[in-house]
Amino acid sequence: MASDSGEWTVLTWNVHGSERPNIAKLADAIGLETPDVVVIQEIRKKQASALAAALAFRYSWARKHFPYTRVLWWRAEGMAIMTPHALDAAGHTELSDNERSRSWKRRIAQWALVGRGDSTAFRVYNVHLSPHDSASSRREEAVRLAKVVAEHGDVPPAIVAGDFNDSYDSSIIYALPGIEHLVPPDSSPADEPTQLLDHVLLPVEAEHVSVTVPSGGVDWAELSDHLPVTVRFRM
Repeated sequence: MASDSGEWTVLTWNVHGSERPNIAKLADAIGLETPDVVVIQEIRKKQASALAAALAFRYSWARKHFPYTRVLWWRAEGMAIMTPHALDAAGHTELSDNERSRSWKRRIAQWALVGRGDSTAFRVYNVHLSPHDSASSRREEAVRLAKVVAEHGDVPPAIVAGDFNDSYDSSIIYALPGIEHLVPPDSSPADEPTQLLDHVLLPVEAEHVSVTVPSGGVDWAELSDHLPVTVRFRM
């Protein structure tokens, strides 16, 4: 069951799909937060389908790269947006600079329009920016995403969420649309988190914002090397 009619809940999680996380346990953890929107990084298409089915959510999946070959299509790494509400106008684009489809360095932005029965809607963007040793690439990706969001327009308002790989590099947050009303606790590694990599950026007009991140530990580390970040707000 999703949030009440006045509140929106957005959850972002890098689930490290190549390690074959337990889909049922992922669904249980996500379901406890009753999200309106879930953005997932590092998830394979079959995993996304199974997770969405377990949650009874609609979903859109986008391929990030083929780490193996096209013959093993089911092992392609990707990203997903999920919701119990209406999902439309899904799309994605490359943010990296013409990386090969087999390269892990290839980065994309994924988006979808999520609308609720109370007539509120957001265009949700899901990103997984380049890792911490690629600061210049990461900033270029953030700037490219900002241009994409601007081209889509400001109606409906945008939510930008995902694994920013910024590790307290504030230039990334500033380059992206929206603001981080509350800074989350550290989200990686999941057993003993020491880095803040996962974020949800909201429209400036968002109110009554709260953010929660599990404290971490062995049980969470069995699910992923990241912890989920959940943000609640009202417009």
